[in-house]
Amino acid sequence: MKKSITYFISVILVFSFFLSCNNQKAETDEEYIATINQWHQERVEALTQEDSWLSLAGLYRLHEGIQSLGADSSKDIVFPPKAPASLGTIIFQDSTFTLNVQPDATVTHNGARVGELVMQSDHQGEPTIVKHGSFLWYIIERRGNYYIRLKDTHHPNITSFTGIERYPVSKNWRIKAEFKPFEEPKLISIPDVMGEVFQDTLFGILEFQIEDETFTLAPIGNPEKDDEFFIIFGDQTNGESTYGGGRYLYADIPDKNGITFIDFNKAYNPPCAFTKFATCPLPPAQNRLPVKVTAGEKMYGK
Repeated sequence: MKKSITYFISVILVFSFFLSCNNQKAETDEEYIATINQWHQERVEALTQEDSWLSLAGLYRLHEGIQSLGADSSKDIVFPPKAPASLGTIIFQDSTFTLNVQPDATVTHNGARVGELVMQSDHQGEPTIVKHGSFLWYIIERRGNYYIRLKDTHHPNITSFTGIERYPVSKNWRIKAEFKPFEEPKLISIPDVMGEVFQDTLFGILEFQIEDETFTLAPIGNPEKDDEFFIIFGDQTNGESTYGGGRYLYADIPDKNGITFIDFNKAYNPPCAFTKFATCPLPPAQNRLPVKVTAGEKMYGK
């Protein structure tokens, strides 16, 4: 009898142990899903800010010499209709950008009205931002060319934004990856939506498996200096349920054993999915996966 009771208690204890493990696993999965949802909510909130990608209203190539600014169609750089007909000129000479404001136009920098201002581009550091009404603009450099990037803090895209559809969050898409460094860094060619190609430094590849099949991705970032890798990737959902130009994600720099995780639940749309005025890099040839990655953000507005 004692033996039967002891056996019965043992069975109960073993069952309780496995039940406890299963409950702990369920809680862990729930916490993971909550973490991904929180990350996505913060991303959505960032997109609704006045100076987000949704506020982009123009991208204008600058050329050497004097260029006029304003909403009038005769201007060299034509702003949207609600801007003044004439705002002034910008002079691009010897890598210097000088803004001259029309006397009857109110343009400010750091809250103070300006008449003439030398503007710094993002190539030189933090770009100089100037404002008129709901517009703000600054100068960016891309592949040796300079542009005025214009934003409208009251852009209709912001008020009409209702979020981004996603695939269901699944821990199966948080995939272990091994970083395989090169003996010497290599160059990687990355195309962009403007039809240009630029090169970056590649220190190695990430190797991982999806359904027992091995794949690789080429991450941008220095594992000795950076905290994260930046990954531009494409897959077989592009143009179908996800943005045709691929998606982006970040992954932690690998640990001392060369291990990190690629969390495709955090795959997100590039700025070009929201506006035609962005200058997005596209997936390099090495990063076009021949499988469907059914995780992360779907095509915006579909």
